[in-house]
Amino acid sequence: MTKETKEQISNRLVLNFGVLLAAALVLLYVRSALSSSIANATYIILLIIGILCLAGSVVMFVLGKKNGTKLKNYSAIPFGTFIGCAVLYIAKLGFIPGFGWNKAVVTVYILMAIYFVVMAIITAVLLNKPTVKEVDPLEIARKKNKKRKRK
Repeated sequence: MTKETKEQISNRLVLNFGVLLAAALVLLYVRSALSSSIANATYIILLIIGILCLAGSVVMFVLGKKNGTKLKNYSAIPFGTFIGCAVLYIAKLGFIPGFGWNKAVVTVYILMAIYFVVMAIITAVLLNKPTVKEVDPLEIARKKNKKRKRK
């Protein structure tokens, strides 16, 4: 693994932390909206955002796979948003007794923390691989030419 690859991996962890921090801040506002008189409108907005994020996640993943770009790596962000919206909306539907919006918000925070811890562990494992010096093909060709000239 090269230095550049290690830097990209550590930058991915920093990016994930920033996205999770922003999501936690947004979730604070969602929590206050759920506890206010506009709770029904908030649930409608959560439903719309959840559906859009699921569709966006699928589109990003498929386009990333099809075109071979890194777009598929970023499809996890709208998918995580969909999961958060789904957990919050399940609380409104009342499928689980005693699972209100307060517990749903806490559950989303816990899921976010678990995701970050897993990402940190994966990143630590990847970064512990030894660093190898990147080999330039032109440099290899030059060395071969020098050996031939010496003979």
